[in-house]
Amino acid sequence: MMERLLFLFVPASRLDRVQKAIDAGASAVIIDLEDTVACDQKDVIRQSLIQFDDEHECSYWLRINGVSSADFADDVAMLSKLTGVSGLLLPKCENHLQVQMLSQQTHLPIIAMIETPLGVANIAQIAQSKGLFALSFGCLDLMKGLGVRLNSQAAGVMFDKIRTDLVIHSAIHGLHPPIETIYPRFDDESGMMACVQHWLDFGFGGQLLIHPKQINIAKQAIAKQDDWKKATAIWQIFEETGQMVFACDGQMVDLPLIIWAAGVLGKTMPTT
Repeated sequence: MMERLLFLFVPASRLDRVQKAIDAGASAVIIDLEDTVACDQKDVIRQSLIQFDDEHECSYWLRINGVSSADFADDVAMLSKLTGVSGLLLPKCENHLQVQMLSQQTHLPIIAMIETPLGVANIAQIAQSKGLFALSFGCLDLMKGLGVRLNSQAAGVMFDKIRTDLVIHSAIHGLHPPIETIYPRFDDESGMMACVQHWLDFGFGGQLLIHPKQINIAKQAIAKQDDWKKATAIWQIFEETGQMVFACDGQMVDLPLIIWAAGVLGKTMPTT
């Protein structure tokens, strides 16, 4: 079964939170050098990150500044001084050349963030990039760039169109399934559950998170869907064969598991 990756953002200005974020149970921590750092603080924070990386043995992803940013070159130059970086988030990606250039310079896996109208138009092209690990998108930046009102029905339609393009072109080019954008209301448990269920239904491969409390909510939603899929497969074989012992996806199934599947699906066991 495909692993769903949960990436938790930590501001590069709050490196003291990195270990706590790692301990919270996310698949990976993303140290964010872009949106969470003021322009006049980028140089100072880069030096702090170099010192942090030297003093701590931990792995993390890094969201650098976009290719068109004045900070991009300095971010890339800094990477040669870091040993803990597992991969990069490239914000506001707009074409495959940006991904390939970054890959050639760093030899690190890249998640390309689709956050502009031009990026949306070039999803098929970006998906072909050498060095690309996965695609993702930024709902807030796209909302501004496209003039769509967040949480409106129109936004839902627009973002689902983008999700469709991301999942199709990721599959065509053998990428890890797309990574869902953030859910901005970190204190809304039911909304977060619904968000996770939605990207799971789309076949996405994970999500970007902004608060540690979102990790367990996402894991619960993922486990619920996985149980449903497993129960459905077991029940289908049971209904078709009537057998009480059989193999399903490489696992032996007997009566207790059949009863469990019935409970998950709301089915009634036959009495005879």
